[in-house]
Amino acid sequence: DCVRAAELISCPNHGFLCTGPHPHCVPNKGNMAPVAWTGGRVITIGIDELRLLSISHRTCALADLETMALQASVQEDLRRTLCQGGVRTVLLCTCNRTELYWCSRSPDDDVAVGAALIASIPRRVALPRKKFVHRAGIAVASHLFRVTAGLESLIVGEGEVLGQVRDAIDAAERDRGSGLLLSEMFRAALRCGGRVRSETQIGTGALSAASASVQLLSQTHPDLTQCTVLVIGAGVTGLKTARHLKARRVGRLILVNRTVQRAMDAATELGAEVASIDDVPRLLARADAVIVAARPAKPLITPALLGGAVTQRRISPLALIDLSLPRAIDPACGRVNGVVLHDLLGLKQIVGHHRAGREREIPRAEALIEIELGIFQQHLRESSVRPLVAELRQRADAIRREEIARSLQEGRIDAQTVEHLTRRLVNRLLHAPSLALRRGGLALDAPPARYLRSLFGLEADDGEAT
Repeated sequence: DCVRAAELISCPNHGFLCTGPHPHCVPNKGNMAPVAWTGGRVITIGIDELRLLSISHRTCALADLETMALQASVQEDLRRTLCQGGVRTVLLCTCNRTELYWCSRSPDDDVAVGAALIASIPRRVALPRKKFVHRAGIAVASHLFRVTAGLESLIVGEGEVLGQVRDAIDAAERDRGSGLLLSEMFRAALRCGGRVRSETQIGTGALSAASASVQLLSQTHPDLTQCTVLVIGAGVTGLKTARHLKARRVGRLILVNRTVQRAMDAATELGAEVASIDDVPRLLARADAVIVAARPAKPLITPALLGGAVTQRRISPLALIDLSLPRAIDPACGRVNGVVLHDLLGLKQIVGHHRAGREREIPRAEALIEIELGIFQQHLRESSVRPLVAELRQRADAIRREEIARSLQEGRIDAQTVEHLTRRLVNRLLHAPSLALRRGGLALDAPPARYLRSLFGLEADDGEAT
């Protein structure tokens, strides 16, 4: 029951997406949005085009997440490949999830996306199908809104995910690969995440990976004021970790980064020393703790590297905390005498102490998500019918002008009276249908939309005024 590229997206029993040309097929298993075949062509309108493929801490172990972790260059290649194929996508990669959002024009797009994602996995292993979450239609937006609200995070309510989601959509828009629908959904999700945090207590007492790592460290070294701590990685998580250490008045803080200038830019604010990756072997002998928040191609810290450093140490243990995915610290380091190793799974022990308070806020957060989803859907409805409403009004105004010209030719009434009378007439005639269209009171998939255009003569020749 291991997944391959095609199986990832489809199944013979009309699972997530049916790829066969079955007339009148409506695969609606799970959260699949209705899809209809017409002459071999799929018709999807608006939000029904949305698709999601996700693997996260909720569905698999750390080792599987590590397998799915994509380096920045691989992410760029994947986005470029899909963009060149005409598929609008946004790729979201964090320590706890790899998610690909896209707009589907047909089942061919869905198979292509699955194949591209599988081809991007750095370690060619088969992952069980159940480890992937599939969503379509409004369920995609609902999931993303929950992600930005912090409800799908390893640490409920953590705020780092907002920045990660913002980076994901910024990267997609910069490459011109997101398209209007995905951009609007991601921006709406970011607004939702901000509202949830401002109107609930979901973030109060919630721990980010950065703050949780400092709490883990304090279990091994209760008095941080006497400690020397290396923070490897000057990205978002690394700098947040350094700020938490500064707030706890750590004795000596050393910021390490492959690009030294990036570390130097943050060092003044943090009151930290700066070192390069090449200095790590020398610094290990002096450090009481090392926290790594990086995305290396291979582990930065290995048992062999620790060997000499541990023999030079005082009696206190060396605490290693790995916040990276793929792991930057070889798991075998935990078996070295004098070393205490924590990884992302260790965060679960910390969050347990604060879980009850955050979970009490989940119903309030979910209520706000439903409100924001409704606002988003209403916005999409209005956007989808706006061109139709504009055409309708233009057609009516053209008729108005024709009637003015006709009346003036006949000399029955003065121009000003006709102008006022007909303008009021048009506005009153079109107010109710315009409002109904904007509010979504009419089903506007393809046949009804064509019916409305035919009913109002929007597709008639200019000379066919009725």
